[in-house]
Amino acid sequence: MISYLEHDDIDFAKWDAAVDASAGGMVYAKSWYLNVVAPGWEALVEGDYQIIFPLTSRKKYGFRYLFQPPYTQQLGVFSKEIPDAPVVSNFLASIPGLFRLAEIQLHHSNKISKGDFKISERVTHLLDLAKNYGELQKKYSESVKRNLKRAQQNGLQITKEFKTAALTDLFKSNRGKEIETLTENDYRILEKLVEEGDKRNLITRLGIEINGKLEAGAIFMQSNHEYIFLFSATSDHAKETGAMTFIIDTFIRSHSSSTLQLDFEGSMDAGLARFYKSFGSEEVVYLQIRKNNLPLLIRWIKNSSQ
Repeated sequence: MISYLEHDDIDFAKWDAAVDASAGGMVYAKSWYLNVVAPGWEALVEGDYQIIFPLTSRKKYGFRYLFQPPYTQQLGVFSKEIPDAPVVSNFLASIPGLFRLAEIQLHHSNKISKGDFKISERVTHLLDLAKNYGELQKKYSESVKRNLKRAQQNGLQITKEFKTAALTDLFKSNRGKEIETLTENDYRILEKLVEEGDKRNLITRLGIEINGKLEAGAIFMQSNHEYIFLFSATSDHAKETGAMTFIIDTFIRSHSSSTLQLDFEGSMDAGLARFYKSFGSEEVVYLQIRKNNLPLLIRWIKNSSQ
């Protein structure tokens, strides 16, 4: 039987053990991670945490709804065995009616057999790090090889000594200007996530300083079965030096011959997708599901504001 649990009723120790034991376990689903990105999150649980499904909710216009938290690409159903489509569909059907709207993304192993959700496909890119560096490097595109040569010519050196705030400030000064959906609170959430990840030795920072100033950087977080390319930023000047290519190559070199994968976290942006593929990564599809049971007037307000 599937039970709905409010936040205070969740046994976090059993929850985290279930995530760690699951076939598709991800750091996104760990209780500490959810506490940062979706405070007060709730859950659907079958049995004694044999199968779990986090419910990340907010409230607006007096209505509660499920949303995909920032820095949390996939959630969904987690169990020891990869859940089949009827199991996933049953969990979706068990979402309480008090959530009048749902816009969430499922783990890439989650498939759906039935239901009244609108379904769309999204893409992430995974690089299997099991091979040695030489084998992985053979899959690099010519553009990656050119950028690495450019980085060498510019004498780039890796630093691991930079603060998360320095990286978010760099992002806000560059690509962040084009992304209206990221708020100051989202940046604070990222800083808290990295702080909590640091406590658990899950974070790798790789950056490039030019004339003593951070010009490019990336934060990777170790997950259960992969490393996640969590956040990055590059200045226009650093782009000309091949800095981000050099950073990613450094990470791949350091983690080659590993049992994990590198999850580039996307992207639906064609340019970024080409960049991630250029390292030899493979596309992996996951599902975004939507359901809208809001009253017609509220539904109209929501649609008109998008």
